[in-house]
Amino acid sequence: MGAEQQIADALSPAVRAAGLEIWDVERSGASVRVLVERPGGVDLDSISQLSAALSAILDQHDDLVPAGRYMLEVSSPGLERRLRYPGHFARYVGEEVAVRTTEPFNGSRRLRGTLTGATDDAITIRADGSDDGTVDLAVPLTSIERAHAVFTWGQPPKGRPSDRPKKRPAPSDEAGVNRPGVHRPGADRPEVDGRTVDGQVGAPVGFSAAGPSGGVG
Repeated sequence: MGAEQQIADALSPAVRAAGLEIWDVERSGASVRVLVERPGGVDLDSISQLSAALSAILDQHDDLVPAGRYMLEVSSPGLERRLRYPGHFARYVGEEVAVRTTEPFNGSRRLRGTLTGATDDAITIRADGSDDGTVDLAVPLTSIERAHAVFTWGQPPKGRPSDRPKKRPAPSDEAGVNRPGVHRPGADRPEVDGRTVDGQVGAPVGFSAAGPSGGVG
């Protein structure tokens, strides 16, 4: 089991208790990003409260967070969210997607079109062909370098009410909140809500917190 999945498993109970679900967990270097959503929209108050809860959980899991200080960000996945797993693609069948592949398909590594099928191993995209028509391309998941949903401005999201902010929307299509970082207990830092902190509150684009030492083997 990968480190991202282990983090998701550890945080899922708290996320579900808040009436949300995890869309994805991304870990890069000393950064951990948790993307959450729910039907009806994700507001900044919910993100802020969840951020504090998830930070407290990770502070108790030295085996899950990167070595030394880690930065935690909690936000919504946004309208043009990244698609990584079979379940992600299955939810977007019938919608427009953009895919970058590791090798050319129909002469190109960049594909854009309607996602017409998704299995545990591959997806099918109806993309523009070379003769002003369309062609169905079967792309193995192992050949996908990066993929994301495509949102056409001026039209409401199809069947994705959870993508629209319910209240207090962020300035972008991702709801989130920045918070000061949490240091090791005993660190010589000011306190916020009984926790030692460092840094300053920034724009509402994500929650950033520094946690205690830990590492993934």
